Amino acid sequence: MTQTKKTSFDFLTIATGLGAAFSAFALGVYAYLGIFSRHLADDYCSVDFIRTNFFSALLNNYIFVSDRYTNFMLIALSEYISPRTVTILPALFIALWLTGIAWMLSEASRFSKNGWSKLTIAALTFLVVFFALLQAPNRFQILYWRSAMSTHFAPLVFMPFLAAFILKVITESEAKSAPFWKYVLGFFIAFIIGGFSEPTVAVMITLLALAFAATWKWMSPSTRSTALKMIGWSLAGAVLALLIMGLAPANYYRVSLGKEPPTIFFLVIRSFQYGLNFIDNSFRTLPLPTLFTVAMPFFMFYNMYASPTSTLTESQRKLARTMLMVIPVLSYLLIVASFAPSVYGQSFPVERARFAGQVSLVAGLMIEGALLGSLLAQWRPAALEKLPLKLASAVLLAVAAFYPLRAGWLALNDIPDYRTRAEAWDTRVIQINDLIAQGETDLLIVQLDGVEGVKEMEITEKHWVNRCAAKYYEVNSIRTAPPK
Repeated sequence: MTQTKKTSFDFLTIATGLGAAFSAFALGVYAYLGIFSRHLADDYCSVDFIRTNFFSALLNNYIFVSDRYTNFMLIALSEYISPRTVTILPALFIALWLTGIAWMLSEASRFSKNGWSKLTIAALTFLVVFFALLQAPNRFQILYWRSAMSTHFAPLVFMPFLAAFILKVITESEAKSAPFWKYVLGFFIAFIIGGFSEPTVAVMITLLALAFAATWKWMSPSTRSTALKMIGWSLAGAVLALLIMGLAPANYYRVSLGKEPPTIFFLVIRSFQYGLNFIDNSFRTLPLPTLFTVAMPFFMFYNMYASPTSTLTESQRKLARTMLMVIPVLSYLLIVASFAPSVYGQSFPVERARFAGQVSLVAGLMIEGALLGSLLAQWRPAALEKLPLKLASAVLLAVAAFYPLRAGWLALNDIPDYRTRAEAWDTRVIQINDLIAQGETDLLIVQLDGVEGVKEMEITEKHWVNRCAAKYYEVNSIRTAPPK
């Protein structure tokens, strides 16, 4: 690729900066809403186990409750530090996700020798996180309910760190061979990330397996050996995580109450069918977000690779055209992989379990937009030579940047409702503590409504949330009554 070095501040810099800044604003609003998070539903059930020996509780959880061992460890750590950590986890995990993706894109730029600027990497990072959270099937559950966050959001936050680490090791192997401990570390990281949930480990295994095959087939001999070892060890860690979760005794209680699992044929056919249904539904219900997900990287990369700034070589154009066809297939396969565990459990994925699929779709659409922009920038017929297309793409990118600003502004409207509910929850906790201080062990407290599909305590003490809450507050029973 040949480039003309720029010496002045240009419109692309302004437009890209606006895209990064306005996306950061929207993410800041999402993070701020997290301060109103409180314990809900499964949050009460999970913490009951950590009041005993940690390893004993982990084993008990694995046998009777859930196969997801890393999920349990994250919740246990959160509760051990303070129950109020639920208020900072959304902001913390958004920040971690941004950090991981920025590092991954930086290493990808270094590995591919594209030389993207720090501003470009920052803008792409903010945009992919923004669009993923904007289009989340249920953003409340993913971000503001700790039990769902630790299962379906946390592993996606940590995956880019593993990808960045693998790319870094491979790139550095051009100068010298990687030490053995780095392979072991890759195995351990993949094993820990894999223990969060089945949908996300299925995505990770699919990505690593395809990366291993591509490395075997196409990577240059100078780095192939290190890459195969690094990816292979990480893949082994992810597969082991899936096996451990798959063999958990608790699965008997979780998979349709002990019913026979589906056949392989049914699992494959239904997973592919559900994947198509999901993509179709996403395009139908989210047309505007989908459009901007493609358009913003399109405008950015069109400007970056338009004459006279940069020109792709013939081999780079061929690779871009190939990837233009491969990425939709890869995105679809990742969605199918993320849906397969739910199909195995004999159901269409619930909203929170569809988040990994949504992230795969968003990432695929953004890459497609970037590839289309890069390739179209190489098409320069004489009739278009005098048109200011480079300037026009920067202006359109600047205009599109106001879409994240609008989304963040609309999210500000949620603050009063979130604050009111948090205050009601805090008032109820004071009521619970007062009753306990008075020696009460069978509590009657004010009832709160469930929120965004997440259960709250019910009128009867026999409801599962009530039973978990009673154990959490260490009382015999808890009933609720509507506020007077």
